[in-house]
Amino acid sequence: MRSTMKSLVHAVTLAALLGGCSSSSIIPQQEDPIITELKGKNTDFVTNKLGLPNQREETRSGGVIWVYLDKRKGMSASECSVTLSIRQNNVESVVIKTEAPSLLSAVNSSCENIRKSLTNHS
Repeated sequence: MRSTMKSLVHAVTLAALLGGCSSSSIIPQQEDPIITELKGKNTDFVTNKLGLPNQREETRSGGVIWVYLDKRKGMSASECSVTLSIRQNNVESVVIKTEAPSLLSAVNSSCENIRKSLTNHS
């Protein structure tokens, strides 16, 4: 009986790791290097590092919202978005949102391509 219970627990754990568990998070402002690298910078710096945004929207108050997307497919599928609030060509705030359809992808680094772009370009 005890062996059967252990096997059942292992099977459920494995299914959760590989299957349909989903994870979504918004990374705290002070803890991510993407935020410290982009906050306060001008739009020329951002486009030099990341290129043009995937989405761009003007706000009623005269600001601009830029959204950069980083998607990974396969077993470690994940989606990351970095949203920049821009006023007078300067980044006022940065919000990072990640979504991972499985725990396997949740343990991998989110926003990997965006992070590489910030560290590789001059």
